[in-house]
Amino acid sequence: MNEESCKICFNKNAKYNCPRCNILYCSVKCYKSQQHLECSEGFYRENVVKELALQKAEADASKSTKSMLEILQRIEQTDAQLDEESDSEGAASDPEGDGEELDSDDEAQADELANRLNGIDLDNAAQVWDRLTSAEKEEFQRFIENGDIAKMLPEPTIWWAQEYKVDLVQPAEVRSQQEAELLEACPKVVKNIQKLSDILPNAPSPAVRHNIANVLAAYTFVYRYFLGDVHENALETVDCLLCICLNLKSSTVFDTEQMAVTSVIGECCNQQLPTDKETAAVLRSDVQTLFAGPKGCGKQYRRLFLLSALSDIRQLLTHAKRELKEVDSIAKEKATTASSSAMNVDVPDLKHVDGQLLKNCIKKIDFYLAYARSQYL
Repeated sequence: MNEESCKICFNKNAKYNCPRCNILYCSVKCYKSQQHLECSEGFYRENVVKELALQKAEADASKSTKSMLEILQRIEQTDAQLDEESDSEGAASDPEGDGEELDSDDEAQADELANRLNGIDLDNAAQVWDRLTSAEKEEFQRFIENGDIAKMLPEPTIWWAQEYKVDLVQPAEVRSQQEAELLEACPKVVKNIQKLSDILPNAPSPAVRHNIANVLAAYTFVYRYFLGDVHENALETVDCLLCICLNLKSSTVFDTEQMAVTSVIGECCNQQLPTDKETAAVLRSDVQTLFAGPKGCGKQYRRLFLLSALSDIRQLLTHAKRELKEVDSIAKEKATTASSSAMNVDVPDLKHVDGQLLKNCIKKIDFYLAYARSQYL
């Protein structure tokens, strides 16, 4: 058998690597086979538990336990509703039933689950999973298989999608509350942005805007994919960003804005990142919003969204560069010593990040920031 053949169907050349288990496969059909069920289970399990961990304060484990109970109860209620609908064909649904409180049996079940989860680290997906019953695991698996588990993950707060208002007439010496709220909601714009004329003596190519669109589309996808928590692990975020942003990863030049956004969708599919029929429209809308700036805030803030997004990307790249040095140091320590401190630290599996690429990307973002401040935009 050819070494590059699909490891599932064995009769086609493999085009992709599973991002979780690295197995070679040829198509989405093969990727979604029973052999890869564990990959999807792990992905959603980690994300749901991660969300619960983000919601709890360190000193308030009971609040996170309540969140876990709510998610599992919603899973059970939805699963029971589907069973009831299938058993009673043609029966009318009860519009008032959705808001009913749990009965005594449900409350007892919730208390029992709370006791099982008491005292464990809710940041640890494996520990939480081990405390679930077989029935709960089966329900969770059914939600994974039909795609409904994604609905359990909350929508992140998208800073560029919020409504802002800044009156045209503002105090000259004091920043108004409207301005303060707008600037607080957006990532801080980097200081000392170079003049474009100092970098580029001639007029820039129209493709520069299209290339920026590719970067923005990748950024907005990653921002949504990580539920807005992009700075929690900058190295992981940037590795994902680079895998779908060809302009940053390989300096690809785009002829149109549409091609730039479509490229991100294609790379997401290649990397088996979650997309649906609405993803392209969402990313196009995001890019247009970032270029246009906040509505109702006047020309003064027309470039704010674009500068904020590029600044946030630059900060991510800078933090990733710093984290990469730490990872390299840990890897070297693991290779040269058997100390327990080095062996107990996980080194992330990075597929696209390297030091030189990060340096080049930071320089490119600096150029895009200068362009965003120029008269050419």
